[in-house]
Amino acid sequence: MKTVLAGLGLALALTGCTQMQQVFSSNEPKKLEAPAGQASVLVTLTWQAPEPDDARVSLVLRGPKGEQVLTAKEGDEVRSPNGPSVPGKRFVLNLTPGRYQLMHVQGSWHTEEGGRERTQPVWLPLGQTFTVAAGEVVYIGNVNVALDFNPSVAISNQAGRDFYDLVMSKTANELSNIQVKLPQAGSLPYGS
Repeated sequence: MKTVLAGLGLALALTGCTQMQQVFSSNEPKKLEAPAGQASVLVTLTWQAPEPDDARVSLVLRGPKGEQVLTAKEGDEVRSPNGPSVPGKRFVLNLTPGRYQLMHVQGSWHTEEGGRERTQPVWLPLGQTFTVAAGEVVYIGNVNVALDFNPSVAISNQAGRDFYDLVMSKTANELSNIQVKLPQAGSLPYGS
């Protein structure tokens, strides 16, 4: 036993403590934290399309400092614990406290008609709102867009999948401070 311990001590000395420190530090709790005076917002943007590898989707968010465009494109994916990854992207936004509105989604996908490739554009209004305060870390859900000849958009709570993706990215491994606050229905931002 003493020989094993001495060998272990020698191995640690030879390889250096940094590798061991990395192993131990990877198990330490790591939370998402909002920068001072701001809020952190987690949202995923996903899509389904006949050819998902050839699509692009954007979400337009309006808040106290204007509009922000979040874009997911070919090659982006959100990892899932229960099966294959889904096309899309996870965003962690540091926002000024205040009221925000999900304005619309826009995107495109490709079809082949008569031997010609065509880009099919999609634009769908939203209108849902949410409010964040300084210091909050909030998950506002998944915005999922169906890119086809009958396009639609849905906002849902996919926290299990989206938190899994967050942990797998090594951005955070302690999620107890994240509040789930799905956006509330609001008026359409473009009239009716």
